[in-house]
Amino acid sequence: MVGALYVVLSLIVTPLAYGPLQFRLGEVLKPLVMKYPVTIPAFAVGVGLVNLFSPVAGGLELILMPVVNLVGGVLCWFVARRVGGTVGTYAASLLFALIIAAGVATVLHFAAGLPYLVAFGSVAVSEVLLLFLGNALLVRRV
Repeated sequence: MVGALYVVLSLIVTPLAYGPLQFRLGEVLKPLVMKYPVTIPAFAVGVGLVNLFSPVAGGLELILMPVVNLVGGVLCWFVARRVGGTVGTYAASLLFALIIAAGVATVLHFAAGLPYLVAFGSVAVSEVLLLFLGNALLVRRV
């Protein structure tokens, strides 16, 4: 269910869901992995499905990014558990956002020819904003 909601929320903003200025509304759900680690694979599958519609869809989008989300989700859960409290959840959200930004920047660099650091920076801004928003709305209240 969470993976399906991620897909729907991401696709309703399709023009903003791809490229260096990504703003996938579904990203706001990803902090749920801290409370519900069972959702980690759901996000990996959801990312793979959303990436089917990407203008640069290929191996990097369809294989690398689900793996990046699996690794990022596990590390996010681990950091939140290890550090604990509000600081832990925001540190975990930040780490997850930066891992996703690194993966997306890799895709954009190799598949679209964009400079890596430019792509990383622009994606990191939106990822941090969305994951912090999700943390504030979902994790602290759940």
